[in-house]
Amino acid sequence: MHKKLENQKHSQVQYASPTIANHIKEPAPPLSSTAVLNYGLCAHDWYLMPEAYSAPLIVEAIDRFGVGRGDTILDPFSGTGTTVVTAVLNGVNGIGLEVNPFLCFASRVKLDWSVNLSEFRVTLTHLLDEAKILLKSLSKEPSLFSPTMSANVAEKSKAILALTNEPDMPRLHKWMTQVVVRKVLILQYLIETLVPEHIRPYFLLALAAILRPASNMKLTPHAFGSNKRKEDAPVYDLFEQKMSKIYTDLKHIQSSNNRIGKGQIFCCDARSANNLGNNTPLASLAITSPPYLNNLDYTMQTRMELFFLKFVNSMAELRSLRKRMVTCDAKAMYKDVKDSDDVKDIQSIQEIATALKEVHRGKNWGWDYAFMTTQYFGGMLKVLKAVKPILKHRARFVLVVGESAHSGVKVPVPDLLAELGEKAGYKTEAINVLRSRRSSSHSFELCESEVILQKK
Repeated sequence: MHKKLENQKHSQVQYASPTIANHIKEPAPPLSSTAVLNYGLCAHDWYLMPEAYSAPLIVEAIDRFGVGRGDTILDPFSGTGTTVVTAVLNGVNGIGLEVNPFLCFASRVKLDWSVNLSEFRVTLTHLLDEAKILLKSLSKEPSLFSPTMSANVAEKSKAILALTNEPDMPRLHKWMTQVVVRKVLILQYLIETLVPEHIRPYFLLALAAILRPASNMKLTPHAFGSNKRKEDAPVYDLFEQKMSKIYTDLKHIQSSNNRIGKGQIFCCDARSANNLGNNTPLASLAITSPPYLNNLDYTMQTRMELFFLKFVNSMAELRSLRKRMVTCDAKAMYKDVKDSDDVKDIQSIQEIATALKEVHRGKNWGWDYAFMTTQYFGGMLKVLKAVKPILKHRARFVLVVGESAHSGVKVPVPDLLAELGEKAGYKTEAINVLRSRRSSSHSFELCESEVILQKK
């Protein structure tokens, strides 16, 4: 039997909701919840993030909860679209809600398989022919071209760069060296001028997908940044490989006789899910991985994509986006976001906030972990309430989420979300552990679990 959190032996502070502990069950051997299993999968790996969970986890949920053809699955934090893409490929309808405009774009592209492949192939060949010479000429590697050709190409590259503007992104050249920025800008210019508008999204998504591997940034689910500086990167080769994968996947899907479902992605805040409209079908299952309470600014994960593809053009616009996201970062706190008010009477959450205030007393960091915590759970309570009206009677709401710890205070996030689910009118069916991990910064074992709620 999985140990109740209040019985675990740790030297640090931890809390559990006593009303939820009896619902914790010994899990069956779990499927991996990580995005690693999505590499190579059709459509999924057109664009990936380390925070995503796996497509096999969604396939297993469809089977376990008896979701059939014609049914609808809802993902209130749809991210890169794993849930919806998986559902549609398995003949089930899917609805995703996502507040990040770039991730909405990425998911919608991954769900559009109706392109004319002949036009796609001809356009891609023409673009690659143009891009190859221009991008290779900027490389720091020895040139393979004749001096005359290099001079001509250099003039053309210079002319294109004169027509482009670097994104107004702070620390751009810390994230990406100037030669790589120039390659990306030239490739983006060619996409915007040579590719017809109706098929351009595939090319722009491929460009977005190579920004991270071409940059100095090494992102993981819990950190970002790298000490290794790339003076150059094979932008052309990365783009060609990504476009080849997209083309191959489109060809496979179009030639397949498998019945597919319908997918929709709404660019909206999950806390306002109940405002989608009366035409939205009720979901037989909601499954999602909400932001973790991990003090991570999730806009960092897509910072380059947001700026290069012009979904945001300034830090003011980025701050506006942050305000529309559930709070999970102690450095991105906004007093005009009032989610904390929703949990001011919930003792288990207030005890954790009090403990965090105490351990940080007098530090004057400017980071308010206590406020972050109450903002987070208040926002998640709003999500639970907003999703409920668009679920069928007795439908499950599965949340894949991890525990967290800050300055020696452990936060049993799955237990507290289950408690909030009860407050929002759900029944807690189970909290099943998917995996656990330890950190060098504390002695806690932190579990990632699925919280299974059921609409009464």
